[in-house]
Amino acid sequence: MVKGSVTPKPTAADALSYVESVKEALHDEPAKYQEFRKIMKDYNRGRLDAASVITRVEILLEDHPNLLRGFSVFLPTGATIIIPPTKEDLDSYLTDVKAAFHDNPLKYYVFYENFRSIRRNRVLTGIAGDVKYLEELLQDHQNLFLRLTTFLPAETQRFLHQRAISEDNRKKHAVIFHNMIKERFQGDDLHVFESFLEILKMFKEGNKSVDEYYEEVIELVQGHQDLVMEFLEIFKTHPSG
Repeated sequence: MVKGSVTPKPTAADALSYVESVKEALHDEPAKYQEFRKIMKDYNRGRLDAASVITRVEILLEDHPNLLRGFSVFLPTGATIIIPPTKEDLDSYLTDVKAAFHDNPLKYYVFYENFRSIRRNRVLTGIAGDVKYLEELLQDHQNLFLRLTTFLPAETQRFLHQRAISEDNRKKHAVIFHNMIKERFQGDDLHVFESFLEILKMFKEGNKSVDEYYEEVIELVQGHQDLVMEFLEIFKTHPSG
């Protein structure tokens, strides 16, 4: 990712110059240029927010990394844009993966076919599972997995990033809820905490569905609104919820 910068702040002349650069680069793709102009007009008229503009421009100009770098100059402070790697970067990465699997050509073939499928896939449903599979293939080559995401489409990278944030928040709320219920139910009420642990254990072992887990825990802590609200936060940030 490239961080947006406002130092020095770009001028109106800079903006016009950039638009001309886009027009020149897309001279054989007039439909893309018109779409770019439409995105900019919608933003100026308040029809699109900055995040929506960035996402659309990333997709529209993904084959033009230099234009994306130029666009990053105009981003608000703190905003980021994903710059796709060059073909040389991609070739180098695949060469490194192939070398890592030199004693297992079939494994490289499986990796390559799945990797190519993810890069071509614009449907985000199931992407996390596909990436998880590649992580398993590269489990002995962590450095190669860390480089992997830079070769995925921008919208896929953002989806995985947001999913990771959601999962991290869910785990934090789960720890908070566990500690709250442990502190709340002690002494004569210890059985409540023990019941919660049993419900949680059965859920993790696959012996309770998500719905059963949710309903039984909510019933267990009825009358303790703070516990109910904290538990609801776990499900609000649940990736499948």
